Amino acid sequence: MKKIIDFVNESKGQPIDDQWINDEKPVMTKDGRQAIIKKVNMDEVPNVLVGEVKWKDKLLEYEWLDDGTCQKALDMLGNPKKPDNSDRLVKAI
Repeated sequence: MKKIIDFVNESKGQPIDDQWINDEKPVMTKDGRQAIIKKVNMDEVPNVLVGEVKWKDKLLEYEWLDDGTCQKALDMLGNPKKPDNSDRLVKAI
C-alpha cells in the first residue's frame, strides 16, 4: 500500500524513468497529449520507446529515448516534423 508521500512524489509532468516504464504507468507528452508506449527497443543504447500519441481523433507514431527525449514525431497530418520540447515524454499522474 502506498503512503501519501508516494502520491505526492508522483505528480503530473515529472520526467519518466525506467521503473515508471517497466510498471506500465501512464505517460503523456509535455504539452498534455495522451501517449501509449507499445514497445521498448532494448537492442539500442539508449533504449528507444516506440509508441503513439493521440492528437484529436488520430493516433500518431512517435519514438522517444529512455530519458523521455523525442527523436521521431509527426504533425497533425501524419507528416514528419522536427521534435521539440513539447513532444517530450513525462509522467501522467
